[in-house]
Amino acid sequence: MSLESITIIRLCGIAGILGALITGMGDLLYHHIPGSKQTLAERMSSLPQKRLVTAGILGLIGSWLYFFGAFHLYYAFLPLGNNFALAVSLSFALVAICYGVGHASYYAIGSSAKVARENQLDIESAGKTGEALFSKLVLITYAPVAIAMLLMLYGIVSGRSAYPIWMVVFLPIVPYLLRVPVLKILRGRAHELVRDSYDNFVLLVFFLMSTIVLWIK
Repeated sequence: MSLESITIIRLCGIAGILGALITGMGDLLYHHIPGSKQTLAERMSSLPQKRLVTAGILGLIGSWLYFFGAFHLYYAFLPLGNNFALAVSLSFALVAICYGVGHASYYAIGSSAKVARENQLDIESAGKTGEALFSKLVLITYAPVAIAMLLMLYGIVSGRSAYPIWMVVFLPIVPYLLRVPVLKILRGRAHELVRDSYDNFVLLVFFLMSTIVLWIK
């Protein structure tokens, strides 16, 4: 593999790591209040407008970086052929776009809840429209996620990708399905931070491991 290709793999892997950190930070700005037992709408209704806007902007930047992470996956699965690698990277790129749109839609929950609080209206009812939009977007996102995960699973298990077979443990779908036991293991502030940005935590672990593995390969 050429030095140029190796450099692209590494830079795009780092982009994926940064995407997870920045989008995760956006999640925490949206609704993380240490020790709070309030509902999502109640927490977001009490946050400053500037914080909610910043959270939305971070989601856009994070989705751009996730998009570049798709090129990292292209090279990781290139040994299975151009078409296979392209299918993996395109499906993940669609996931990255979905992350950005979904993250931005969260703003509707916070802004509606804030207006309700300021006018002494029902906060929970006000946030339901935004929550309904987010839920629909999540359902749509499952399609490219399923395609990406199935292709990546096949590529790794077949032993033909650039990953060692044990990398299958770090496929995003695995820790995602293990959310409950993972959160039970964590305690205190670590539990709250991971819980409030779990999807991005999962991708952070994946891109971190992927970048390390392909860096030293």
